[in-house]
Amino acid sequence: MVGVSSTPSYTVQEATRQSTQAWRNDLTNLFHQAKDRFADVVWELHSDDNDNDHDEVWGHKAIVYARAPPSFQQRYFQFRPPPIASPTPYSTTPSPAPAQSAMSLSLTLDYAQTSRSPSPYRSSSPSPSTNLNAVMRIPAISSTTLFSNELEYLYTGEGLGEAFEFLFDTSESRELVDAEENRVDKLRKDLVFMWRSRLYSDVRIALSGTFSSTNHEPATAIFSSHRFILVSRSPYFHAQLLNWAQPAKSGEPITVTLPSPPFTPASLHFTLGYIYTGTLVFSHRTYDLDTAFAILKSATYLSLDGLVAEIQARIVYEMIHGLFHASLEFNEYERITGSKWGTGGCRCRQCARRAPRVLEFALADDVKNSYLERGARRALVGLFGEGWCISEFASLPQKIRENLLKGLAKRTTPMNVFPLLFAAQHAIKKLDSVIDAWADISREMVLQARKAIDECLVSQSAECFEQDDWLQIMEADGERFDDGERVAWVMEAIKRGMVEKHAGTVYQSLVNILLRPHPTDEDAAMLSATSHIRVQVEDARADLIRYIRKRWMGTRQQGGFDGLEGWAIKEISQDSDTLSVHSLRASVLSHSPPSLTRRGSSDTITTSIRTPEQSSASPEEANVLVQLRGATLDVGIPCIVSSKRKRFKAFARYIGEVEGELGPWVGIEVPLEAWVGDPSDGRQWNDGSWGGIRYFDIGSNGSEWEFGADDYQTQRRRKMDWMNGSGRDNRGLKREGDQLTVGMDRTKRMRSSSPAASDLSTSESRGLFVRPQQVLYVVDAVGADL
Repeated sequence: MVGVSSTPSYTVQEATRQSTQAWRNDLTNLFHQAKDRFADVVWELHSDDNDNDHDEVWGHKAIVYARAPPSFQQRYFQFRPPPIASPTPYSTTPSPAPAQSAMSLSLTLDYAQTSRSPSPYRSSSPSPSTNLNAVMRIPAISSTTLFSNELEYLYTGEGLGEAFEFLFDTSESRELVDAEENRVDKLRKDLVFMWRSRLYSDVRIALSGTFSSTNHEPATAIFSSHRFILVSRSPYFHAQLLNWAQPAKSGEPITVTLPSPPFTPASLHFTLGYIYTGTLVFSHRTYDLDTAFAILKSATYLSLDGLVAEIQARIVYEMIHGLFHASLEFNEYERITGSKWGTGGCRCRQCARRAPRVLEFALADDVKNSYLERGARRALVGLFGEGWCISEFASLPQKIRENLLKGLAKRTTPMNVFPLLFAAQHAIKKLDSVIDAWADISREMVLQARKAIDECLVSQSAECFEQDDWLQIMEADGERFDDGERVAWVMEAIKRGMVEKHAGTVYQSLVNILLRPHPTDEDAAMLSATSHIRVQVEDARADLIRYIRKRWMGTRQQGGFDGLEGWAIKEISQDSDTLSVHSLRASVLSHSPPSLTRRGSSDTITTSIRTPEQSSASPEEANVLVQLRGATLDVGIPCIVSSKRKRFKAFARYIGEVEGELGPWVGIEVPLEAWVGDPSDGRQWNDGSWGGIRYFDIGSNGSEWEFGADDYQTQRRRKMDWMNGSGRDNRGLKREGDQLTVGMDRTKRMRSSSPAASDLSTSESRGLFVRPQQVLYVVDAVGADL
């Protein structure tokens, strides 16, 4: 069987219009070539001016009896007995001429009884004629032009012109005939009547096979038809019947046998109806999807391109609601959908059940229909989720299902990641309540698809969390009923898909979610202090820190920290078990600390950091002044500093760049009791200023580094003070009750001259700027002893 992949794709209206036009053209050709298409009646036309000038017009009795009104039959079917000596002009059989004529002319069939006419494919097919090969001759007809116009109208519903008054007598009938739509509808009904009543039927079509799903015994179905209609409408029948070599029995129709499959009784019924009427809508009888497939195969076998186009259009638009724009090429489909998954098609239950059947049918070896295949593949990818939770999908061959997974993977992009993830979770929830065997196949397919979705979310987290689907969840901030569940699904997907290579970027994305400013108030965060979304993201961030702790070396080797912003590296380092010198250096060498928006070099961001365990601490104890060029710490970090002369204890008060110098620096506050002599290596002592810019204030560090017998307890207390201030625990960046404030703290950056050493003689501490390499040890901010 030849495939129909090249058949044009039409809408139902366009396909119907094309079919109707082809049908009317075929009937016109039948009228003009009636003599060569099994004609069984001929009129001898004579000129009114010259009796010797005559012509012949050929036709078909079935058309005349099905279509002609009584006035036409009275004029042109009046029997004129020939002279006794002359032979009968209308019969080639020994049957008496008067008997043949009487039976033919007395035959009357009421059109209103069409619906009660016998079935056209019963084995018994009585014919009004005793000899199907007989040709009726009607001599001496005048008015050649008038008669031709009237006869053409019987065949085509056109060309009546001035001949109307000879056929119809009332104005009501004239109005009906003047309307083209009415003429076409009347022509169709008359031809259906001719077919179903088997008027002068001269061919039978036989099908043999098993046609019942309950009765498996072989059966034979017989359809009666007319050769002149079949050869005019079907290239297959034209080739078969015009060159028919098998002689027919006298008075018996010939029999043509068609294979089953592809033909079925139902499909052949609708195919013949289309041949007679030029449309599939010729009766109140309907067909299901399986019959539609059989009609498509039958139409292809009989080379009925118009029927192929119409049945394809009806399958796509009437049975599967557009099949995800099957008629559009890929580029056009992408344009109208914007590459957004789940748009551009119907996702109803009927489409979900039919799309797998359409795809399997389109891929069959005897079909190979690229038009239906294209639409069915789009539909099944678009129906991912609950649309895969049906037995029809699970029954698809494994190779087809694997190809659908590949198609879905192409749609798994940051734009689509959240709708796909939610669809997968809904499908899994639904399948968990199904105990049938097919559910295991669907569940495995959904899980494989979800794995690709998880990988996309982790590998492209920054882009994913900028999509409208996620931002709408954040903007609603818990107002929608199912948002909490959806956020939980997203965080679980991150855990499932996490790999060392992307651990750092995912951490950075989670913190950006927490720090994202409100769209209408940049001084506030989008997620409120009491947001359950914030709690879930915080928990995921804490879990990710624990993941990185366990896989620190692997994450580093896989490039998990590459490309991170400076503040992210700093936070990850501070949240590890031990804050080493390497962690401090990584913070200093990074680009910049976290910021809500890009600002000038003099702008600052003040962040209040509190955890559940520290909820009783005052906000002043927790302030960390963060500048875009570095970090100024109101509560210094105890550390050990090395100079050329000695090692001494100090507090790290500033980390970052300084005015007029290259590279990173650490600004330290050194208590007088922590050193003897001058360990500054020739650098100038100061009050926290460099190049006229104040980076930190001497003496604002709170309690000092003490020495003595109770040194251990003092150090433990200072560590706890630092934890409640600038330090971070492994629970999170920000909890309930916190507020983000943005301000311009210019007092810290006032330009002034560095004081002389004599001005600092009475101070308890001095400031000094050293390189990060000189910071040998940083006290553990969580629990390590000094």
